[in-house]
Amino acid sequence: MPKPVIVCVDDEVAVLDSLRRELSEVFEDSCEIETAMGGKDAIALVHDLIEDECDLSVIIADYLMPDIKGDEVLQQVHQLSPQTLKIMLTGQANVDGISNAINTAQLYHYIAKPWQPENLQLTVREALNSYQLAKKIKDYQQTLERKVEERTQELSAILHTLQTTQAELIQAEKMAALGQLVAGVAHEINTPVGNALLAASVLNNETGSLTQAFDQGGLKRSALVSYLQTAQESSGLILQNLHGAAALIQNFKQVAVDQTSHEQREFQIIPYIESVLTNLEPKLKQTRHRVTVSGDAALKTTSYPGALSQVATNFVMNSLLHAYQPGEAGQLKFNVTQQQNQIILEYTDDGCGIPAEDQPKIFEPFFTTGRDRGGSGLGLHIVHNLVTQTLGGTVSCQSEVAVGTQFKLQLPLTLAKGGSHARG
Repeated sequence: MPKPVIVCVDDEVAVLDSLRRELSEVFEDSCEIETAMGGKDAIALVHDLIEDECDLSVIIADYLMPDIKGDEVLQQVHQLSPQTLKIMLTGQANVDGISNAINTAQLYHYIAKPWQPENLQLTVREALNSYQLAKKIKDYQQTLERKVEERTQELSAILHTLQTTQAELIQAEKMAALGQLVAGVAHEINTPVGNALLAASVLNNETGSLTQAFDQGGLKRSALVSYLQTAQESSGLILQNLHGAAALIQNFKQVAVDQTSHEQREFQIIPYIESVLTNLEPKLKQTRHRVTVSGDAALKTTSYPGALSQVATNFVMNSLLHAYQPGEAGQLKFNVTQQQNQIILEYTDDGCGIPAEDQPKIFEPFFTTGRDRGGSGLGLHIVHNLVTQTLGGTVSCQSEVAVGTQFKLQLPLTLAKGGSHARG
């Protein structure tokens, strides 16, 4: 580690010799002492020391010199090496010179000629201590800034990873809900398709028997009448069940397309919510709960139906998972009204309610009280994101333990084309 350097500047050899001798008595082992004859030599020496990366700690300059005055020398040194402490040494400096050195060179101290050696030594010692302390503080600041920058970069990387993971989990949650919808609809379609298949099988058997009787010439009027009656009943059952299956498929197709699409369109709110609930029927049939939808059935909106279907689905699934004990019969209600240019959609259940201390956290990602029952803590977080970012509205919650929970959505009646749509 290089020794601190003390530079002495004067235009008299005797003064420089005195400075060197008196400073060497105290600082010879701990510092390098350099001298310069006049201001120009001092500036050149400082340039060389800086180029050699020396630790220029203190410079002592006489004020009145023939080439460059001391305050101007210190000013130039300050521009080259701001951290170096500057001391002016003279008996002829006026107030303006000292003031100039203070203002332009941050003068550390002023020593009048003739000086006492012990005063000079004490002043330089204090200057060296101040310089070393300032240097340590600067080094510490730089180290701290570097560590803060490194830590900030690490935290930024961690935050990015968390945000990416959260987005992936939310997308997985959405796809899982869609997968449950597919499984439920497939189960529902089995019933009408099975009925139609049974009726078609009966009709096929009866047709075979009738054809055989006709080929053998033993076809009777009563057999034909019976066949026509069976054919009419069977074809009616086939048509009825296939219409039911087609309606289920069409309904599922629309909701599924909406959930995976990012397109706006005009739609009637209540019929659309009812179609979403139809797709949830397989899940609801496993419970004793009753879901009702009330309000203005003709009310239309121009918005993102897929986002609304996800919101309605998450509300119902949240109630099924958290609001009731197994075997309980609950009342789940949607109500849709219009207030000026806003849609007010209220969803309520009469379940166990949400404790007051948990209510501020229900929209936070991964917060759940039902993780042991399969809760991910993302359902209501997705609701909040969809309502505020995609549907351009607000969502609030009121709940009372043992009474129930109400969610209130305030949505624009007509969402601006391409507006408020963040695909979170």
